[in-house]
This record gives sequence, C-alpha cells and structure tokens, in this order.
Amino acid sequence: MRSLASGLAIAALGAGCGAGPAAGDAAPSVDAAGPEHALGMSDISILLPLPTDATVPVLTTLAGSGAPLVNEAMFASLVLTGNDIAPKNNLPFGFADMQVVGIRFDLCDRSTVGACPAGSDGRLRLVLQPMYTQHGTVFAHDIAIHCFYAIPAAELGGTVSELRALAALQDAPVDAPLAVSPAVSAGNTMYVDRLRRLVLTYARADNLRRMTVIGQEENSGAVAWIFRGFDKPATTNPYDYTSMLVPQVNGTQQTVLTAGGDVTYVTNPLADLPSGLSLALNGSSYDLGTLAAQTAALTALEEVQNPELHDAVDLQCAACHVSTYLTRLRSDHLGIDPTTLPTAYRSTHDTTVDNVLTATDPRVIRAFGWVTTSPAISQRVANDTAHTLTELDARFPARP
Repeated sequence: MRSLASGLAIAALGAGCGAGPAAGDAAPSVDAAGPEHALGMSDISILLPLPTDATVPVLTTLAGSGAPLVNEAMFASLVLTGNDIAPKNNLPFGFADMQVVGIRFDLCDRSTVGACPAGSDGRLRLVLQPMYTQHGTVFAHDIAIHCFYAIPAAELGGTVSELRALAALQDAPVDAPLAVSPAVSAGNTMYVDRLRRLVLTYARADNLRRMTVIGQEENSGAVAWIFRGFDKPATTNPYDYTSMLVPQVNGTQQTVLTAGGDVTYVTNPLADLPSGLSLALNGSSYDLGTLAAQTAALTALEEVQNPELHDAVDLQCAACHVSTYLTRLRSDHLGIDPTTLPTAYRSTHDTTVDNVLTATDPRVIRAFGWVTTSPAISQRVANDTAHTLTELDARFPARP
C-alpha cells in the first residue's frame, strides 16, 4: 500500500499524472510549520464541475490510471447484472464510463450515531456518474455509484493537513455554503493534480469497503429508482463481498417510484421510521391527515436530515434522498419554518442548499452529483458536511 506520506511527498514535488500547473496557479507561500488554512464546506465535500469533453474526466474514471478504483466484476454484479438499471435515453454505459463527480472526506464510517470513535479509520467517499455528449454538450446520466474507501486512522491527521493545503490553493470563503468546487471551476490545475493524488492514495480496489448504486429502473414507464449496495471486508480476495442490508427495512434493495398529484414516493420496502415518514412520503394520505399528523410528518423529515440524530447506519436509502424536496413541499403546505422544529439540525456553518432541481423537482432525488447539466446537493449532504467539519476541526485543530 502506498502511504499517505509518500503520496503527499509526490504532491509537494509537483510530480504525477495530469496537466502541469497553469499560469497563476502557483502554490501559496505557506511555510510547512506556519499557519494552516481554515477549512470550509467545499474543502471536505467537493463537487466537481462536468467535463468539457465527455472522454476526458475532470479527475479520474472508475478504471483509474494504471489500477482500477473498483473490481470490474463487482461493478458489473452490482450495476449491470439483471439489466434493471439503465438510462432513460437508452444510451449505453459501462465500467470505464464512470467518472468521479463528487468527493467527500469523513472521520469514520459512521457505523454509530454521534462522534467518531477514537482510533477509527476515516473514509474517502467518491460519487461517480457516466457522461455522454449530445449536440456538443456534455451531460451526466442519472445513474451513480458511491464508493467508500478506508483512510487508516494513523493517516487521518496527514489527510486533514493536506485538505488544508488544498483549501489554501482554493482560497474560497470559509463561511460559504456547499457548492460546485470553485478551484476546479476556475481551472486551477495545481489544485486538481494535488486533489487527484490524494484521492488515488486511497481509492483503490483493494481498499474498497462499500459500494452502492442509485439508478432509474429501465423497464418502468414512470420515474422509478433502485437502491442497493455491497459491503466488502478488508481481505485480499476481490470477490469477497456481500449484499448490503438497507437499514430499517432489512432488505437488500429498495425502490422508489414517483407518483403525481400531491407528490407520493411509492417506496418498497418501507419502514415508518422515524415515525411519520410514511405519511410524509404519501401525498394523498398526507392531505387527509390531521394538523398534528402533518406536523409529525414534517418533524420526521427534519429528523432524517439531522446527523446528530441519525446516520447511514440507521436510515433507509429513500429517506435521505427524498427529504430535501419533501421538506420544502410539506413545510410550505403547513406554513412552518422547518428549522424551528425540535429535530432540525443546527450548525454554525452555512448549510444552505440552493439547487433549483433538488428543491423544486420531485423527480430529482440525487444527493450529491449531477442531473444532466445541473448540480444537485441534498440537505442531508450539506448537514453531514457541516457536522464532519465541526468534528474535524475539534479533533485536528488548524496550526495557528
């Protein structure tokens, strides 16, 4: 395994894959023992812009450069076997088409709710989507895989220091909400090269711990989604993985179909957890509910989005993915500011989510990525980012 230290040494020398630094991209003159740059939301959750050429990824593809990020057979088994997930435009896609569009750093695997246990491995999380071109414009297929890689506990401090060095290169306002990466959007090739090296230090098939997929059901005339995943233990056997159990419903797959009228997400299987969630998901039942029941449904949606109350270990897939849109819809119906509810997440960081699609289109349930040419960031991802940022700064204070 290539260590973080060796990877960062290469980064410091400016060697490696990708284009060289562009004019104006010189690294800030920050002494190795001097002050570290503060981290903002877009420094630990990084949404890459779409490529200008569908064949040239902004960062890397699932096939990687020399070594794949995921075992190809595992990808095929999760995504392609059964032919149930496919783009609605019927265009082909495959392993090598999957490009990294989102990067998230975390201090642990969030297998328990609350602060990460001391000594636990961190996590590098990658979101990948396939690209295609029509009429000279690059689009993202509305299919995504989410890959989770271990960052050894002993290397977390070095990783955080490197993130702060990248933050100095990006030099974005630390109090800004989560958005498409300013540095990558500005064409800062030094930032991109250094980020790529950090990502590829850990994004390796032998270091993968989990992979999930969200994609539209190929044979459904309606907008229908499929969620499922694999867990992989830390073994050398690339085929040693098991189907992931979706929390709360204890099934290996969950489907969500979007119905019209007062928006309904027909979810199977579904657990009414937190209590009131099933009413929030069913528009016709919600409209017939009492004010108390409707308020409880809205409270449940806020609870779903609060990382201090729930995490990936105890939340079904559908809940996180539909709650951004439904919270705005149900709160507007009731005339209640959802942030005033007792289950709402509160942070000193700006958790504003201002994506037109995720907040206004019920068909968009992407959490972190792209819908054709529009960015999508869910409220849950923004809250998770703020939660991690607070914990990260407490555990690894920036050098003054």
